[in-house]
Amino acid sequence: MHVKQIECFVHLAETLNFSRTAEFLFITQPTVTHQINTLEDELGLKLFVRTKRKVELTPAGISFYNDMKEVLTKTNIAIAKAKQFAYTFESNISIGYEGNVEVKLLPAILRTFKDKFSHVHIYLKIADYKEKRNLFTNHNFDLIFAVKESIDDHPDALYAELFTGHFVCVSLKDHPLASKSIIKIDDLKDYSLILLDPMKCPAEMARIQKDIQLKCPTSPVYFVDHPLISYTMIKGHLGIAVMPDFVCPEDSELAIIPMEIDASISYGIAWHKNNPRSEIKGFVSITKEIYKQKTLIKNIL
Repeated sequence: MHVKQIECFVHLAETLNFSRTAEFLFITQPTVTHQINTLEDELGLKLFVRTKRKVELTPAGISFYNDMKEVLTKTNIAIAKAKQFAYTFESNISIGYEGNVEVKLLPAILRTFKDKFSHVHIYLKIADYKEKRNLFTNHNFDLIFAVKESIDDHPDALYAELFTGHFVCVSLKDHPLASKSIIKIDDLKDYSLILLDPMKCPAEMARIQKDIQLKCPTSPVYFVDHPLISYTMIKGHLGIAVMPDFVCPEDSELAIIPMEIDASISYGIAWHKNNPRSEIKGFVSITKEIYKQKTLIKNIL
């Protein structure tokens, strides 16, 4: 099994169309057919059901695709990194984050880091709460931006707090609750609520959400797997959201009101204890300094 076979398989699994796969890979359709047939022969499995009208994945094909799409991504990254290292870089670091607005300072961090460590290749990946921890545990990430409780029990993690977040309610500016200076959980009763998927958010967030549901039993609830979806749903008049303040966007259409909730979330950066590389320490130091500057400016204003 080689890279070209994997490429053909993954793209065909996604398009279910031989001609489109051939066009995307800049090869002929018979070549795609040959690569798939050869792969199936090598594996001793039927990956596709093919008729004159359609192409479908078999159950074995679905299972194989779920694993191989990640293999192909990692292979392409490895090839690109190897080529870059051959000409430019001496080292690399991998960084995981969730893509929320809490990392809006990341561009400034990267610029400063690149000025001081121009020989280091940087790999960024967006991953959800659980995936991020798993990839960090398996040493696929050198550093992650994360809430403290997600790595509290991690035996190989060091952590530096960047800020402390508090819970807020997010609504449209013309919503009845938007005029309040602070919102109690009881104020949320009978309003449609947009909450984060409890399987993909910190335990403290899940606990707060459960408390909200118990105290607001008549409120319809939407669960989303990313805060960005919450903003779209709020603007679509589907409800109001409760979330940590550090994932809230700077949006002129939205009101952000503090919640009367006696809980906070520590957010920071984590790295492996047994990684003494100077570029890791350098990235952590730069990150802490930039967030410190932001906090000082915020306090002055």
